[in-house]
Amino acid sequence: MDLPTASDGPDQRDPATDRIVVTGTGRAGATPDSVVLDLYLEGHGSTVAQALQALTAASQACTDALPDHRVRTHGLTLHPRHDHHGAPRGHTAAQSLRVVAPDPGRAGELVAVLAEAVGDALTVQSLRPEVSDVTALEVRAREAALLDARRRAEEYAALVDRAVGRAVTIEELPEHAGPVPGDAAAMSMEATGPPVDAADHEVRVLVRVVWALTG
Repeated sequence: MDLPTASDGPDQRDPATDRIVVTGTGRAGATPDSVVLDLYLEGHGSTVAQALQALTAASQACTDALPDHRVRTHGLTLHPRHDHHGAPRGHTAAQSLRVVAPDPGRAGELVAVLAEAVGDALTVQSLRPEVSDVTALEVRAREAALLDARRRAEEYAALVDRAVGRAVTIEELPEHAGPVPGDAAAMSMEATGPPVDAADHEVRVLVRVVWALTG
């Protein structure tokens, strides 16, 4: 906060420095309505062709196991395998997959279904409950962030017998958004899969606001 010096009179304040800069934080959360599974598949073979065939079979098994879901593939890799002595042991083909399901409560069941279909070729890299459309959450979080910035500015201004005027500049700062621990019920237990806790999906917004000081 830049304030005039004791020698400055009431009509000598510089509007370029007679201001206060604060940051405000806003949060808005909602119960997830979808879940994203990031998967990793491997296929092994004594030759490149066999490794690719094994990977193709594993990928097709994932698609067949979830006929009502879109399975997206990306990041194909192929590399030789070696034993602990460095001797060649064939080849490994690998690929990443992503499945988006509309029901977070079935996350454990989906993992169990895929594990049954693919076996040891499957690795679950991450499982993220999400809100499919966060637009409304972002609006609420921005409103809360600006109100928080105003409250902070007024607290500081009151300490020096000043008042807060108009906002001179507003800057939204980078901030991580994603699921955070909160008051949310656990996903439903499924007999074919483990339960997964669906924490609230929270959007956080951080703003830096320059306010003019009056009074």
